[in-house]
Amino acid sequence: MNSAHVLILHGSPGSGKTTLARVISELLRAEGVAHGVIDVDELNLVFPSPGPDFWLGNLAAIWSRYTQVPGIRMIIPTVIADAERLERLRAAIPAASFVVCELTAPVDVLKARVTAREPTDEWREALRRWVDHHAGRTDLEDIRDVLVSTHDRTEVESAREVLRAVGWARPDSGESSGRSPSKRIGSHT
Repeated sequence: MNSAHVLILHGSPGSGKTTLARVISELLRAEGVAHGVIDVDELNLVFPSPGPDFWLGNLAAIWSRYTQVPGIRMIIPTVIADAERLERLRAAIPAASFVVCELTAPVDVLKARVTAREPTDEWREALRRWVDHHAGRTDLEDIRDVLVSTHDRTEVESAREVLRAVGWARPDSGESSGRSPSKRIGSHT
């Protein structure tokens, strides 16, 4: 076992996984906390796809490099498809602690977010379908350890709530994120 602490940001497309990973990273950086972010979407950008778990092999291949940093906190935004995939993820990245935080927002908000951010109609429609699929899942309580809403909050408020929920917040932490306190997840202003 190593000394890495893992935070999986899990949720529907549009829930703010990648956005919050970056904001949490900035909050941790401002406090001098050793950390890293691995965006699973980036590990899976290959065409044609070699298979649904291509990213998992890539993650396992680079994991030992990150865990060389003592006590590192790793933030990994991804969608966990099911309990079996969660166990395979845990096996690929052994850690001292492992917490899954599901990010949520109302379905109409999630669809509006993916519609606003995606570059093509094909991607927009595909991700709106994924939002519906995720909303219909019956296993989400089995996957997550904690649940945080990203609706009607700023990015920083949501990130601080995640840090509190997973036990990573420092009681004396300030508001030195450098991000606009009024910027909401999914906004482009």
